[in-house]
Amino acid sequence: MPVLRKFSEIVSPDTLSSPSAREHEITMNIRHSLAASLSVILVLGFAGFARSQDKPEKIIVGVAGLSGPLAHAFIPKDSGLYEKYGLDVDLVFFQGGSQLIQATVAGSVKIAVTAGPEVVNARVGGSDMAIILGYMNTLPYSIVTSKNVTKFEQLKGKSAAISRFGTTSDLAMRYALEKNGLAPNKDVTIVQLGDQTTRFAGLTGGSVHATVISPPFDITARKLGYNILADMADLGLPYQHETVATTERFLKERPETARKFVRGFLAGIHLWMTDEKRTKEILAKRLKINDPEILAETYAAYKKLTEKKPYPTLKGIEFQIEDVAKKNPKAKGMKPEEFINITLLKELDQNGFIDSLYKK
Repeated sequence: MPVLRKFSEIVSPDTLSSPSAREHEITMNIRHSLAASLSVILVLGFAGFARSQDKPEKIIVGVAGLSGPLAHAFIPKDSGLYEKYGLDVDLVFFQGGSQLIQATVAGSVKIAVTAGPEVVNARVGGSDMAIILGYMNTLPYSIVTSKNVTKFEQLKGKSAAISRFGTTSDLAMRYALEKNGLAPNKDVTIVQLGDQTTRFAGLTGGSVHATVISPPFDITARKLGYNILADMADLGLPYQHETVATTERFLKERPETARKFVRGFLAGIHLWMTDEKRTKEILAKRLKINDPEILAETYAAYKKLTEKKPYPTLKGIEFQIEDVAKKNPKAKGMKPEEFINITLLKELDQNGFIDSLYKK
């Protein structure tokens, strides 16, 4: 029976000091084997590390609907810009911003692309939601009415559609009605119908007599003979319409993930501003626009309204706080600065990232 010996017994200090040829061969073979094994382990380890570094980080991003003002969320997705900056973004579309905010506060959605009032309402209500980008700082909406309604006073006793109570569409409709001497829910019944597609269907189907919509639906409505009573974008009202928002908790726990998203989103804005052909291709596919005229007007309308450096409008947020304060006393005395966290935007602006996009 062979005798098993320890490695120290085979290669002892004495034998190493004056090794025989056979002992020297054994020692060198062992050393070579160990070195080869170590090399394989290191190569495999570094390869695995490289793969983990190259693999985009998964993240769920919520969008408050499928419309032109919210298209800035899927332009970077469909052009590969999120992936370029290290994220595998799963876009989830909601029927309005209220549900999206709830999902973001709960943590199932990490970043929300939604309207400003939803964030303001959530923050006043005690959440830690914060606006990190304000990329559309005025209202792009039009008030569109049925073919037999050509003046605001003709809406008295009729109904108007919004997405949900407390949303931007709700505020826009109420603002337009009040500016024209009509009391919401007294002179005109406000009806919740959901996103723009559903609201437009309600108008064309005759279940409501007015709605608030944005390009391309207002352009389509005009071509079909419906009336546009007001284009709110022409008023130039400072208003925090569209935002990117998240929780302070997420910004603290995953700052690099948030930074990657902001880079991709900013690059998407750059694409919109500089690559009309590619942007139109994405808009046509996502929004199902087959009419070249409507597509061109949609692209141009939101290009005009989009901020290259998307700093939120403090005046616009102040207007929203005042509106919320009418229903919720907790909003009284709150400052616009309490609703924003632009640390990442300022960083990427000051280090030249945004400017560098437009120099390429």
